[in-house]
Amino acid sequence: QDSGLRLHYVTRGPTTAPLLLLLHGFPQNWFCWRHLLLEFSTKYRVVALDLRGCGASEKPPGRDSYQLEILVEDIRQVIEALGTPEGQDEGTGATTSPKCILVGHDWGGLLAWELASSYPALVEKLVLMAAPHRAVMAGFLICHPSQLLRSSYVFLFQLPWLPELLLSLADFELLKTWLTSPWTGIQNPVQKLTEEELDSYLYSLSQPGGLSPPIHYYRNLF
Repeated sequence: QDSGLRLHYVTRGPTTAPLLLLLHGFPQNWFCWRHLLLEFSTKYRVVALDLRGCGASEKPPGRDSYQLEILVEDIRQVIEALGTPEGQDEGTGATTSPKCILVGHDWGGLLAWELASSYPALVEKLVLMAAPHRAVMAGFLICHPSQLLRSSYVFLFQLPWLPELLLSLADFELLKTWLTSPWTGIQNPVQKLTEEELDSYLYSLSQPGGLSPPIHYYRNLF
């Protein structure tokens, strides 16, 4: 990173293959893509990134370090560094920008939207899950009160210190429920998270100061 920030990622596949960049949501990290790392690594250089403040990536203090434009710039620099190697356009002979297939879920999807909108030349294909474009989200919430209720945690996260307290109570019971309940967790009981897999998400969040960075994402949303 130009800023000196160190971002952690896990990769599998040939370094010369097209880049498939995976961006996780909250409260997850790179580990949520573990099955796709195996599935697609024969054809792509698959990179599962820990976003700034998440997983094993560095966690600068302060809400201002998690503004949307800063998060998007992180991803832009990752694509510039790891993207499908530059080549020459056969028609014009001009050097082309590095590209990637960009996949995002939840917050990762929102950032993927923003990156693709701001730097379309860097994105060959865009795949989004549970991530409407933020420009239409406000109008959708107004027209669909039930969705407003389901998204009420976003407004809770605007408060100082209280979200961190609530999420950490009883050994992070709320986060465990979020990740494993029949409504918000994996629906197929055969694929339900094991205790070890659950710990892979909770470990970094349970470290001192580990909860605030991902919550700052929401605090800067408006």
